[in-house]
Amino acid sequence: MRPRADAALLSVVLGCVGVRADAPPGEGDASPPAPGRQRELVSVEPQELAATSGEIAPLGPGRFLIRSPTLRAELGRTPRGAAELEFVYLGPTTADAPLASGELRRQIGLKLRARDTCNVVYVMWHIEPAARVVVSVKSNPGQSRHAECGDRGYSVLAPTSSEPTPAVAQGQAHVLGAEVRGRELWVTIDGKPSWVGRLPAEAFEFDGPVGVRSDNGEFNVALRAERLAPR
Repeated sequence: MRPRADAALLSVVLGCVGVRADAPPGEGDASPPAPGRQRELVSVEPQELAATSGEIAPLGPGRFLIRSPTLRAELGRTPRGAAELEFVYLGPTTADAPLASGELRRQIGLKLRARDTCNVVYVMWHIEPAARVVVSVKSNPGQSRHAECGDRGYSVLAPTSSEPTPAVAQGQAHVLGAEVRGRELWVTIDGKPSWVGRLPAEAFEFDGPVGVRSDNGEFNVALRAERLAPR
């Protein structure tokens, strides 16, 4: 599917949920607060993201395509406490890249407090083999490069409350949001609370920007992040 076809699909899908795919820059930049949200979010332009793995293909103001089997990207270096990922799942990538464990997983999600590849909080929406939201902390003190930490240091967190995660069908639009509130992490799906839990102490031993991660799926994406206070 080429960018023009992707844009057409996006217009149809987002039109059904009341979002304009062709909104001009500045229109709709500020996302209305979700239930309980404490921070204002603003649209992120594709060129503001730095991809450390995979590629981002710009698709108009505030939107981009992911076609790489693996995508890792961050927004600058300034920490932000909240982000929101609006995406349309376009289907599997043409080539697969199993995880280091050997599992073939299709997923997309947010990176929080991402100091580097060895120290980061992940909020991931698993699409296949099973639909679920998984929150994990990757902590490797003293290490910062993949060659040093590999896939070590992961801790999967248990929520204090959660809701079932809906399955994601090709062509569907969804929104995954995450916000750190003190020691707690609040995750929303399509504006509704989905996962709430306490972050462990090691998640606060590092800090960094928000970002995007995906594996083995093609997506049409818009990222919104906490508005930074004027200097």
